[in-house]
Amino acid sequence: MDKLFYCFEIAFKHFFHLSMLPQVLFLIIIGSFFSLKDWKTYLLIILALCSGLLIGLSLSVFKIINISGATINLLVIATLIIVSLHGILSKRITTLHYNIFVLIGIMQGFIFGAHCKIAMAYKFNFLSFLGYNLGTYSAILVISFLSIIVCSLIISFFKTDNHKISLVLSGLGLGVALMMYL
Repeated sequence: MDKLFYCFEIAFKHFFHLSMLPQVLFLIIIGSFFSLKDWKTYLLIILALCSGLLIGLSLSVFKIINISGATINLLVIATLIIVSLHGILSKRITTLHYNIFVLIGIMQGFIFGAHCKIAMAYKFNFLSFLGYNLGTYSAILVISFLSIIVCSLIISFFKTDNHKISLVLSGLGLGVALMMYL
């Protein structure tokens, strides 16, 4: 049971590390599309993302598919660009985008798989894998719902709409992705 909590803590703390800024920005951009009244739809989008993340993490951790570090960096850039361009070109995310978020989740799973393999020193069992997944999902939910709350506060304080906030955050995400590429 200690292994479960230890792996949970490793995954949760890793999400709040500075190296995870693109993934946090990714979640904030997604959160900018929604308001507090749309929390059910947002939770379904996050569930689709986490489902894909579980698939990608499993493929990576259990060495079914091996991806190099350069390819993982490219996946980070690709997920940030996809969500940023969607934020610039579209006004909202609907439930029709579940498949896209499952695919993005798979890419994110490979990204987290690289950290998981290093953090666990290739010693996996069911409890460590479960703890790492639960820690990752908890961090995603915390960041996601904090972004919705902050965006809702900004909307009410500045009397603006979600689309303007998502445009600003999407532009920021695109800039970060381009800087990572260069």
